[in-house]
Amino acid sequence: MRIKVILHSVLREKLPPETKGRVEIEMAEGATAAELFELLGLPVYVAWALNGSIQRDRKMILQPGDEVRVFRQGAGGGHEG
Repeated sequence: MRIKVILHSVLREKLPPETKGRVEIEMAEGATAAELFELLGLPVYVAWALNGSIQRDRKMILQPGDEVRVFRQGAGGGHEG
């Protein structure tokens, strides 16, 4: 399944500069947010939103087409186009 990922702030550095912090990642069915964060090499403590809703449960199972936005803990996210 494909998951859309948008990294904000300094977390963008986890992806090549040309992606501008946006990428689609192929994950196995039943993959969790924690597995996605580990795959991306993200720190343990990040704030994140799933399809526009702030989440805290890293064990949440992702669904095909989900959009995951990840923010550095304490960061405001801002609006980016």
